Amino acid sequence: MKELKQPTIIIIVVIALAVIAAYIIFIMTRKLLVAEQAKIELKDWEGKNETDKSMYPKLVKYWAAAGFDWIDSDNIESYDNEYAWSAAFICWVVRKYYPNFPKVATHAKYTIYARDRRKEGKTRVIALEPHEHKPRPGDIIIRHRGYDGNLDNLYPTAKTHGDIVISNDGDTITTIGGNIGHTVKKTTVQANDGYLNSSSYFAVIKM
Repeated sequence: MKELKQPTIIIIVVIALAVIAAYIIFIMTRKLLVAEQAKIELKDWEGKNETDKSMYPKLVKYWAAAGFDWIDSDNIESYDNEYAWSAAFICWVVRKYYPNFPKVATHAKYTIYARDRRKEGKTRVIALEPHEHKPRPGDIIIRHRGYDGNLDNLYPTAKTHGDIVISNDGDTITTIGGNIGHTVKKTTVQANDGYLNSSSYFAVIKM
């Protein structure tokens, strides 16, 4: 077998580095796109809530992303009066850029999915304790909403809530979430050196 000449080796190394750099850019870009999409949704919902018929098509898309593709503009009103669409909102925004993200209607279920990915040794779309990761734009932070346990004990029907991070300045973390006051809203959470500084939150999903 002939040995590769030095110029050939250099070309192979350059190509390999370019591929690695492109992959890193792709990973970071789609994470930021999640945050940007959340901002677009916030703007679209400005001055509107779930009873506004002009928002029915958007709510239908959210529910479809959660696996409820039988919901349409004709039955969305009665359905939204009974069920929260906050997890469906997260699924729709995230699945635009992470198509393998689960189609689920509860925050607990996608958090468990991310928790299991970490156990499998994955490094992205994994659930971490708040002290383990400083939330970045595109990440999701999960808080208690009736559930008073921790990440390890989380079960599929636990009442929780997740929001998408759009900024973290070290002292505060700003998020956007769905079905907050029957609309899409921005929330600010206290942070300490970038880490969540609130007992209301028990998990961070690193995208």
